[in-house]
Amino acid sequence: MFPLTELGKRLKEAREQRHMSLDDLQEITKIQKRYLIAIEQGNYVIMPGKFYVRAFIRQYAEAVGLDADELFEQYANEIPNAQQEELPGELSRVKSRQLSEQGAKVLDVLPKILIGTLVIGVAVVLWFFFQNRTVNEKPQEQVINEKTEFEQSEQANEQQPEKQSEQQSENEGENEQQEQPLEATVKVIETNGRRSTLEVTGEQLIIDIATKGDAWIEVKNGKGKAFARKMMYANQSETFDLTNETEVLLVIGQTLNAEVKINGQTLQYPVNPNDHVRQDITIIYKKQ
Repeated sequence: MFPLTELGKRLKEAREQRHMSLDDLQEITKIQKRYLIAIEQGNYVIMPGKFYVRAFIRQYAEAVGLDADELFEQYANEIPNAQQEELPGELSRVKSRQLSEQGAKVLDVLPKILIGTLVIGVAVVLWFFFQNRTVNEKPQEQVINEKTEFEQSEQANEQQPEKQSEQQSENEGENEQQEQPLEATVKVIETNGRRSTLEVTGEQLIIDIATKGDAWIEVKNGKGKAFARKMMYANQSETFDLTNETEVLLVIGQTLNAEVKINGQTLQYPVNPNDHVRQDITIIYKKQ
């Protein structure tokens, strides 16, 4: 049994303050429970590698609302450096042998591939030859009829530019109308540390969250019902229709990696993200 390290104590305390069990944390981060226990105990020996130690600690920290970069700096003496790990000699020899066997298999199959490619190439050449011959043997009358149909089609297309232009204008107008953001008034009521309160007025309350990096998010109403409570990774997005709610709590665990839009309008975080990476935003919604 390993004693808890200073870093492990801090992570565990943050987890318990959020009333999260190790099973909850495993579900959120997708990290095996035994690795989460090893992180709290500082037992990094059982980890797949040093890179995974830092990656797992980062996911653990962000899931419980801590700044991973700050932890890496504060507990640098406890966390192993992520550096390239060389394969043991025996594993290297096994890899080399596997590559040699794969090369031999490729050489065995290569003649069959070349023959198959040659057969397909001959078939394609013959097909083009007979197609061209069939076209050249068409009766003169048929060629004339086809030419006449083509000219009639071209003439009909020339007579419809105005109609097509009008249709295109109508379509562009519809697209512009669809792309217009829903109207909403967003007003900052108060801020206190990382917490803030906003008042939103509008016909709907639609919240979009898009991430350019890893970020922990929570979305729940004033009664505590959770609509989302998870880790979002780079280039992911979520949309929440909260029109039927009067109060919404939005928690962003890494504001520098997440963009929030309210009814299509980008939200300027009430508190500078450089001062507070995590922000707890309460939204009071007043429907028009």
